[in-house]
Amino acid sequence: MADTNWSAELTAYIDDELGPDEVRALEAALEKAPALRALEQKLRRTVARVEALPPLPSSAIALRRQVLNAIDAEPRPFPERLRAWLTPGRLVPAGLAMAAAVTTLVLWAPGADEQPADAESLLMAQHMDVVEDLDLVGVDSADDLEVIAALHELEVQR
Repeated sequence: MADTNWSAELTAYIDDELGPDEVRALEAALEKAPALRALEQKLRRTVARVEALPPLPSSAIALRRQVLNAIDAEPRPFPERLRAWLTPGRLVPAGLAMAAAVTTLVLWAPGADEQPADAESLLMAQHMDVVEDLDLVGVDSADDLEVIAALHELEVQR
């Protein structure tokens, strides 16, 4: 073999695929050429590192993993996503939060402790200026305020 073929034969030599005559000829060439010897050592280190790598998964396992990843990448239908959200693990905390919010609004709402005004009180408030103007004492009902308002109108007409 020519010198140019020795580098091509190194892989077969490292893998023990050469015949006895080719092995002797290559070993003689390795003793004579330091660059070829360095290349042979480099190839042996590379082969050792590749053999030290963890084994690749079998094609069936890799195919199964690819199919499952593709299925996971697909968007799920709405009813399935809704069922995933309607679980006790999500509904109970959401319900408790909602109950706490409603309780907070009911307890601390502005004007929650005020009593609603009845019709007489509203009428009294409407005619308060009349009561203050006349400076009356003892007005007990809304009827009295109507009379007083009418008297005031009569005085204005005179």
